[in-house]
Amino acid sequence: MSFASNVNYYVCAFDSTGKRIGCDISSFGSDDGKAADIVTNVKSKFPSAAIVEIVTANIYNQYLAGYVRDMTTGKPIEYVAPEPTAAEKKASQADVVAAKYEPQITELKDALATATLAGDTATVTELQTEYTALMAAYTAELEAINNG
Repeated sequence: MSFASNVNYYVCAFDSTGKRIGCDISSFGSDDGKAADIVTNVKSKFPSAAIVEIVTANIYNQYLAGYVRDMTTGKPIEYVAPEPTAAEKKASQADVVAAKYEPQITELKDALATATLAGDTATVTELQTEYTALMAAYTAELEAINNG
């Protein structure tokens, strides 16, 4: 992916993982005598930046396309998302379980409210039993995820 530009150089600020946090246009390349002043100016705009450097428009296009800066080589590399942590995996599994049970819980609550308003005690008792069983199953699945 390439973006047309009439700019030859950009000054980019990167965080410690190589993600671009901001950029500015530069009229000068990294070998120009004014480069140090330009970099200092951008550092003041992005104080959390780990690295600030002047890059060509072609390299800037790579960063726009999702590349990150390799903090060892200084070259653009494709971004590879980190593996999810154990906590993130558990949260994802819990979301799946919630999506499975929430519609059933909502349906039972609505039916229980209707039966209660209608004074249908037999149906209320039956729905309460179903609700208790459903919540026990839901809780058991969540506990299995948290303990697994």
